[in-house]
Amino acid sequence: MVVDDMPEMTETVIRMLKRHGASQFFRSTNVEEALAVAAREKPDCIISDFNMPAQTGLHFLSAIRTGAKAGLPRDQRFILLTGHGEAEVVRTAVALDVNGYVVKPVSLKMLVQTVERALAKPTPLKAATAYQSVKVGAAPV
Repeated sequence: MVVDDMPEMTETVIRMLKRHGASQFFRSTNVEEALAVAAREKPDCIISDFNMPAQTGLHFLSAIRTGAKAGLPRDQRFILLTGHGEAEVVRTAVALDVNGYVVKPVSLKMLVQTVERALAKPTPLKAATAYQSVKVGAAPV
């Protein structure tokens, strides 16, 4: 599943993954829609942009890890794709047990390696309350 408010970025990521043999994709442009689609479709991995209107990719990951959406497993594989490499964003993503972090512009090799690593090992989880205490920051305006 690819979640990004910029359709051209979504299509770029999907094209890259298709080159590597992936065949089924779900798309979303915002966190609320993505939560519903992911709970219904059960994707192998979610690749989400960080900077989206209303809620960020960190809000999305937090909702997954805290179990806020019924039907969506807390150990869902999740990769944050972003143009932001700021230390605070990285620290928060790590505190939420992100499975991978890729900074734009992304290369095919880096994206594929990150997805393969995310899918290769289970996500070790803390209690949902541990994730609830992670501050994800304010949503963009």
